[in-house]
Amino acid sequence: MTRRAPTDQTETGFGADGWRLSSAVGRFGRDTSGATMIEYGLIAGLTFLAIVGALRYYAERLEVMYQIIGAAVMKST
Repeated sequence: MTRRAPTDQTETGFGADGWRLSSAVGRFGRDTSGATMIEYGLIAGLTFLAIVGALRYYAERLEVMYQIIGAAVMKST
């Protein structure tokens, strides 16, 4: 069987809006493999923990910055 080259953008997986998200979501919904779902859950959980950790670190630094600014404003008045 000879494979032919794609003739337009829709055959390559790209459409006017880039990758077809609905196709990927459909494949994800049809996937009944439990191991795959557990992996996706672990990836999502680790991503969430990384975001929460980064936001906590950022908030602490932001609080210190505002304390310094507040002290400087109080000192100048």
